Amino acid sequence: METTKQKQITGLVLGAISVFLPNISNAIPTDDPDTAIGGAIAIIIICLAAMICGIIGIVISAGARKEATAAGEKKVIGTIGLIASIVGTVYGAILFFVLGVCVACVVCLGAAAMSA
Repeated sequence: METTKQKQITGLVLGAISVFLPNISNAIPTDDPDTAIGGAIAIIIICLAAMICGIIGIVISAGARKEATAAGEKKVIGTIGLIASIVGTVYGAILFFVLGVCVACVVCLGAAAMSA
Protein backbone atom coordinates (compact mmCIF):
# COMPACT_ATOMS: atom_id res chain seq x y z
CA MET A 1 0.00 0.00 0.00
CA GLU A 2 2.70 2.48 0.94
CA THR A 3 4.70 1.92 -2.22
CA THR A 4 1.61 2.53 -4.37
CA LYS A 5 0.84 5.74 -2.51
CA GLN A 6 4.47 6.85 -2.74
CA LYS A 7 4.45 6.24 -6.49
CA GLN A 8 1.24 8.23 -6.84
CA ILE A 9 2.75 11.11 -4.87
CA THR A 10 5.93 10.93 -6.96
CA GLY A 11 3.85 11.17 -10.14
CA LEU A 12 1.94 14.12 -8.68
CA VAL A 13 5.15 15.95 -7.74
CA LEU A 14 6.64 15.39 -11.20
CA GLY A 15 3.38 16.60 -12.76
CA ALA A 16 3.43 19.74 -10.63
CA ILE A 17 7.06 20.38 -11.57
CA SER A 18 6.23 19.97 -15.26
CA VAL A 19 3.42 22.51 -14.95
CA PHE A 20 5.43 25.11 -13.01
CA LEU A 21 8.79 24.92 -14.82
CA PRO A 22 7.58 26.72 -17.96
CA ASN A 23 6.11 29.44 -15.74
CA ILE A 24 9.52 30.03 -14.17
CA SER A 25 10.80 30.82 -17.64
CA ASN A 26 8.60 33.92 -17.67
CA ALA A 27 11.02 35.53 -15.19
CA ILE A 28 13.93 35.33 -17.63
CA PRO A 29 14.43 38.74 -19.24
CA THR A 30 14.43 38.75 -23.03
CA ASP A 31 13.94 42.51 -23.55
CA ASP A 32 17.59 43.36 -24.13
CA PRO A 33 18.62 42.52 -27.72
CA ASP A 34 22.09 41.48 -26.57
CA THR A 35 20.77 38.77 -24.23
CA ALA A 36 17.55 37.86 -26.01
CA ILE A 37 18.95 34.78 -27.75
CA GLY A 38 20.54 33.48 -24.54
CA GLY A 39 17.33 34.01 -22.61
CA ALA A 40 15.29 32.28 -25.28
CA ILE A 41 17.66 29.32 -25.30
CA ALA A 42 17.41 29.11 -21.50
CA ILE A 43 13.62 29.09 -21.79
CA ILE A 44 13.81 26.30 -24.38
CA ILE A 45 16.00 24.22 -22.05
CA ILE A 46 13.60 24.81 -19.15
CA CYS A 47 10.66 23.73 -21.33
CA LEU A 48 12.58 20.62 -22.39
CA ALA A 49 13.15 19.79 -18.71
CA ALA A 50 9.43 20.27 -18.08
CA MET A 51 8.58 17.86 -20.89
CA ILE A 52 10.99 15.26 -19.51
CA CYS A 53 9.52 15.58 -15.99
CA GLY A 54 6.02 15.36 -17.44
CA ILE A 55 6.75 12.21 -19.43
CA ILE A 56 8.32 10.52 -16.41
CA GLY A 57 5.33 11.65 -14.33
CA ILE A 58 2.92 10.16 -16.86
CA VAL A 59 4.70 6.80 -16.75
CA ILE A 60 4.91 6.70 -12.96
CA SER A 61 1.32 7.90 -12.42
CA ALA A 62 -0.14 5.45 -14.92
CA GLY A 63 1.79 2.57 -13.34
CA ALA A 64 0.76 3.62 -9.84
CA ARG A 65 -2.90 3.85 -10.90
CA LYS A 66 -2.70 0.36 -12.39
CA GLU A 67 -1.12 -1.04 -9.22
CA ALA A 68 -3.69 0.74 -7.03
CA THR A 69 -6.53 -0.68 -9.10
CA ALA A 70 -5.10 -4.19 -8.81
CA ALA A 71 -4.68 -3.79 -5.04
CA GLY A 72 -8.16 -2.28 -4.61
CA GLU A 73 -6.80 1.02 -3.29
CA LYS A 74 -7.81 4.59 -4.02
CA LYS A 75 -6.15 6.10 -7.07
CA VAL A 76 -7.16 9.76 -6.74
CA ILE A 77 -3.63 11.07 -6.25
CA GLY A 78 -2.42 9.02 -9.21
CA THR A 79 -5.20 10.42 -11.39
CA ILE A 80 -4.39 13.99 -10.40
CA GLY A 81 -0.69 13.31 -11.02
CA LEU A 82 -1.49 11.84 -14.43
CA ILE A 83 -3.58 14.85 -15.42
CA ALA A 84 -0.96 17.32 -14.14
CA SER A 85 1.78 15.45 -15.98
CA ILE A 86 -0.15 15.48 -19.24
CA VAL A 87 -0.95 19.19 -18.92
CA GLY A 88 2.66 20.03 -18.04
CA THR A 89 4.03 17.98 -20.92
CA VAL A 90 1.70 19.60 -23.46
CA TYR A 91 2.35 23.08 -22.06
CA GLY A 92 6.10 22.58 -22.12
CA ALA A 93 5.96 21.12 -25.64
CA ILE A 94 3.97 24.05 -26.98
CA LEU A 95 6.40 26.58 -25.52
CA PHE A 96 9.38 24.48 -26.61
CA PHE A 97 8.32 24.34 -30.24
CA VAL A 98 7.01 27.92 -30.46
CA LEU A 99 10.15 29.39 -28.91
CA GLY A 100 12.35 27.04 -30.92
CA VAL A 101 10.86 28.38 -34.13
CA CYS A 102 11.21 31.97 -32.92
CA VAL A 103 14.85 31.51 -31.95
CA ALA A 104 15.59 29.83 -35.28
CA CYS A 105 13.99 32.75 -37.15
CA VAL A 106 15.93 35.34 -35.16
CA VAL A 107 19.21 33.49 -35.73
CA CYS A 108 18.49 33.21 -39.46
CA LEU A 109 17.61 36.90 -39.70
CA GLY A 110 20.78 37.81 -37.82
CA ALA A 111 22.90 35.64 -40.07
CA ALA A 112 21.27 37.16 -43.17
CA ALA A 113 21.83 40.68 -41.86
CA MET A 114 25.48 39.98 -41.12
CA SER A 115 26.12 38.52 -44.57
CA ALA A 116 24.50 41.47 -46.39
